[in-house]
Amino acid sequence: MRPSTLSTFQELPTSRLVLVGGGHSHVQVLRRRMMRANEGGHLAVTLIAREVHTPYSGMLPSHIAGFYESEEMHIDLSKLCRAADARLVVDEVVALDLKSQRVSTHAHPDIGFDLLSLNSGAVPGIEGVEIDGPVTPVKPIGQFLAAWQEVCAMLELSLLSGESRGLAVVGAGAGGVELVLAIAKRFDKTAFKRLKLLLVEAGNTILPGHNRRVTRWAEAQLAAANVTILKGFQVAKITSEGLVSASGAQIEVDHTLWTTGVSAAPYPQDSGLSLDSEGFVRVNKHLQSLSHESVFAAGDMVDLASQPRPKSGVYAVRQGPILAENLHRFSLGLPLKIYRAQKSALAMLGNGRGSAVASRGQMFAAGRAVFKLKSVIDRRFMARFDPPAMETESSDGATADPRMRCAGCGSKLPANLLSRVLQRLDIGPNDAVLQGIGEDAAMIRAGAGTLCVSTDHFPQMITDTYRFGRIVAHHGMSDLFAMGALPRFALLNLSVRLMGQALMEEEAYLALKGAEDVFRESGATIIGGHSTESDFMQLGCTVFGNLEEAPLEKSALKRGDVLVLTKPLGLGVLLAGEMRHRTRGSWLEGALAVMDQSNGPAVRCLRACAGTSCTDVTGFGLLGHLSEMLHASRCSAQLMLDKVPVLDGAVELMRGGVESSLQHGNESVMQEVELTGVRPDHARLRLMMDPQTSGGLLCGIEEARAQGLVDALHEAGYSQASVIGRVEVGSATGAIRVA
Repeated sequence: MRPSTLSTFQELPTSRLVLVGGGHSHVQVLRRRMMRANEGGHLAVTLIAREVHTPYSGMLPSHIAGFYESEEMHIDLSKLCRAADARLVVDEVVALDLKSQRVSTHAHPDIGFDLLSLNSGAVPGIEGVEIDGPVTPVKPIGQFLAAWQEVCAMLELSLLSGESRGLAVVGAGAGGVELVLAIAKRFDKTAFKRLKLLLVEAGNTILPGHNRRVTRWAEAQLAAANVTILKGFQVAKITSEGLVSASGAQIEVDHTLWTTGVSAAPYPQDSGLSLDSEGFVRVNKHLQSLSHESVFAAGDMVDLASQPRPKSGVYAVRQGPILAENLHRFSLGLPLKIYRAQKSALAMLGNGRGSAVASRGQMFAAGRAVFKLKSVIDRRFMARFDPPAMETESSDGATADPRMRCAGCGSKLPANLLSRVLQRLDIGPNDAVLQGIGEDAAMIRAGAGTLCVSTDHFPQMITDTYRFGRIVAHHGMSDLFAMGALPRFALLNLSVRLMGQALMEEEAYLALKGAEDVFRESGATIIGGHSTESDFMQLGCTVFGNLEEAPLEKSALKRGDVLVLTKPLGLGVLLAGEMRHRTRGSWLEGALAVMDQSNGPAVRCLRACAGTSCTDVTGFGLLGHLSEMLHASRCSAQLMLDKVPVLDGAVELMRGGVESSLQHGNESVMQEVELTGVRPDHARLRLMMDPQTSGGLLCGIEEARAQGLVDALHEAGYSQASVIGRVEVGSATGAIRVA
């Protein structure tokens, strides 16, 4: 989003709040910030989360049983952070340095903080068990869900082959009981109903801590679902054959799910934080670290020193509002509120078939009405974290908020407007200029060699400043790669949003570090630049490179050449949708992965396969850049619409009325397009005019070499590289036929 400032707050940020983990408490911190837009503007907030979608644990069993789709049980952190004016860093924390106040992650530079909050949950408590066979911990849930589909496929295959030994769920607490009942429903089909299910418990009872009526209800539900309960079985070893107890007893199963116990996350262990004997962060009645007053924590990872409670998502949910309030109060030097943990929590367990039990202490209720109530509560909780989509257009068809313009390549001037401006300039010839305006990069005679130069400039289009810097560098070198040149030097122009000086320094460092890492990977060096203050961050680069072989010019297409596209389309509409809270986090992550991929290896593949013509697909879209190639080569072309790769979510957003600011300008190329069996409003056709930021390459190559190029591109990591059309010599130069 690029209005007059990226922030909706009136104050300039002066302090850094870093939230580690997208748990049940932190999403409420973000929600408070989203709802109270005029509060907390002095804080620049960063959320570091392992996954872009955070699951709600209370809905997991019902999802397994088929009552909820995956999207319904996940909170989209990308949308929530955008609405809360918070940066989202999708990464995993590996260490805390509390003396220098920095957080270390796997793939980002260290992130500084003034105030730190931890809510990343715990890890599976499977220590002491010898593992020599297949086991899947149910926590963290995000990782479990990724593995669950593979487990299901394995179980179904073993059932169909007649060699099934069954599935064991270890742990007969609330999580294990509800999960095994949901799995029984998942496999309640004719072909798979024979799956043997075991609920394994080390103790002598199921559902410890629940009243006897709940236990009897659960036992009846398990019996009806043909689940075998195995009590007093302390798992000591997991083998390829099954489970072995401490006493040597064995049971045969194909796979084991582990639901019992949790252990402390590893990253706080050497930080100097006060920890209990098991490694959990000790906090006081304000959810504040006992050893470091500027560190707060909540959820499964804490030891409530004065109020010990079980590790349960119920308590994390209840801690959320107090944590949010205390982070705000601490940042302003105000007295903190007290968190009072309830002595007993309402427990609601489903049977996987539309019925549930509710209990609290000795209270008991069961039936379908209880399940409906649970569903209402769960859905209402989830709805609180889904920011409303922002309208794209007003009733008269104009953009509803004229300030909301796309960043990235969506912020470029339309091609026809830019062309008219250039025609009004008096740019004279220069003997040193071998190729000027019109090619991807300028070629300049430099002594006995040839120098290629390209420049680009973007407002920030994503909240992750480090990845923004990487994407700008990739995009800045793309024109040189498209010419076949090797980048050598870069000048940068940086504008940083006005904040406190420490924050401006951090933002500038993250952006430039991202750019530097990419330039270094490609053999280029930053040699200087310029910086200014601004209402929002902007980064531009001018890149210089050597052309050591014949250039890959736009004008080198010839009849019979095949057109190969290296990356999928849809980057512009996905970024536009993200501004309006319409792009799912997983879709955005897919787009970021494409933008954060260098075109350098693709050019090397093209050179190795003797390709001769190339351009990068950026602001003017696939059809706009293809039109430039065709006019320069005096050719026409035919494209196969169904062969053009697109990113997940792009078609859905385009059909839903989302589009980039530059889309309308880019569609002027349609006057050169002939359609066969394709409607002008077809979403995939319109994506061919979607502006791409750090998009792929469009290559021309002889047909006999095309498959070799595609195979090489796939091997180099361009998984969606495809042949999308053919070059022709028609009566109208630049004509494009789409079928």
